[in-house]
Amino acid sequence: MKTAARHATPCAKIPKTYTGLMARHLVRPIRDQVDAENAAEIIDLLAGHALNAEQSDYLDLLSDLYEKWEDAQFPLHRARGAELLRLVLAERHENAGQLAKLLGIDASLAYRILRGERHLAAVPIRKAADTYGLDPVALLP
Repeated sequence: MKTAARHATPCAKIPKTYTGLMARHLVRPIRDQVDAENAAEIIDLLAGHALNAEQSDYLDLLSDLYEKWEDAQFPLHRARGAELLRLVLAERHENAGQLAKLLGIDASLAYRILRGERHLAAVPIRKAADTYGLDPVALLP
């Protein structure tokens, strides 16, 4: 299904039945980038149109599968608070000691923050967000 260029499909050409949609693109788990691109093409095709119940069900299922794949590929995409900090540190091969040094706090406090036992205050949130290129709101608990 993957093609070099996407072509806009008029709303009239979107299959009206679940069976017709399945004939166009069989819904199955997304396992790689090509599967994801093909699913995204169909999601883009359906999104923004007035859909009947069958089209809506199909879009919901395909969107759920795409979101599951995206979450597995990009865990930082959905993470928040301490979980986000843990993922960022792991990605950068850093630890709580390095976080403590960056924030100017005691290492034991950094470990408690990463375990979710303590929360960052406003100034450390800003410093961590700036250093790691994160949205400060994502570091809130």
